[in-house]
Amino acid sequence: MSTFRTKFAAWTATAALGAASLFAATTGAANGPAVHNRHGRMGAFLASYLNLTPAQQAQRKAIFQNLRQSSMPVRHELRQTRSQLRNAIQANNAAQIQQLAKTEGSEVGQLAALRGEAFAKSYQILTPQQKQELAKLREAHQAARRGHRGAGAGA
Repeated sequence: MSTFRTKFAAWTATAALGAASLFAATTGAANGPAVHNRHGRMGAFLASYLNLTPAQQAQRKAIFQNLRQSSMPVRHELRQTRSQLRNAIQANNAAQIQQLAKTEGSEVGQLAALRGEAFAKSYQILTPQQKQELAKLREAHQAARRGHRGAGAGA
């Protein structure tokens, strides 16, 4: 049971790290304060797990605050595009659906690039030992996912 809990905790932490950033960038303030609380807990978990110094925590916070600010216009555009896409779907306008789908893909790509740059900056503030710990966490997450997929395939 302990092994399962360890794997589940590692999987949850890593999944939350990747998924939280993805959903934060695409949904933004539309979900209100609860979104930020969830990300705050993930940041707190990583700060504790990696034993980040107060200086590292402050740098990381600044990096992700800058990400939120720089991604705000793109997130706004994405919300508008998705709204227009819903309207085009309801109107059965195939040409507009194709055009808006391409626009949405471009905007999602812009958000992914911004997130990638922020995570790269955040990674650079880690010590070699912290980078090793993060790699172990990722490996545990991947192993848990492989195990979960294997269990689900047989069921």
